[in-house]
Amino acid sequence: MATVNNVTLTISNGSSSSTKNVTVSGNFVFDAGEIGKSFRQEIKIFGEDKSGDNLASTDAVGDDELYTFTWGSLFIKLPYKQFIVNAAGSMAFTETRAINAEKLDEDGGKVIVGYADINTPIYMPRADEVYARVTLSGAPVTARSATVIAGIGV
Repeated sequence: MATVNNVTLTISNGSSSSTKNVTVSGNFVFDAGEIGKSFRQEIKIFGEDKSGDNLASTDAVGDDELYTFTWGSLFIKLPYKQFIVNAAGSMAFTETRAINAEKLDEDGGKVIVGYADINTPIYMPRADEVYARVTLSGAPVTARSATVIAGIGV
């Protein structure tokens, strides 16, 4: 049975101050019975609310879906990548996307961390906890029947 192992998430500065490069890497492991079968890879980025988070009052507790990786051309983008397994064993994957930094701001707003003087608070953005979820699934297999022409009331 196929497995997903060693998933890592790294976030680095993007090409502008408003973007981050988000890279998700890991390994798929396939057994011999999966050679020739089609699979779908999905990657989603979530924000995690941990106990003790200093949440904004508008932030509901729970994990928030922040971003879904897409694949395809300019006009047709799919939320999955489909591929056929060519060999048993481990297959490494790495996917990087430039994501607007605001999308990764799962705990929005700022908190006061001190005071420069009695009237001047010092603000810092709330810390964000972000993780990647990689899903590997068998691609759906469908078949269509022939069209049946029937009378009224079928």
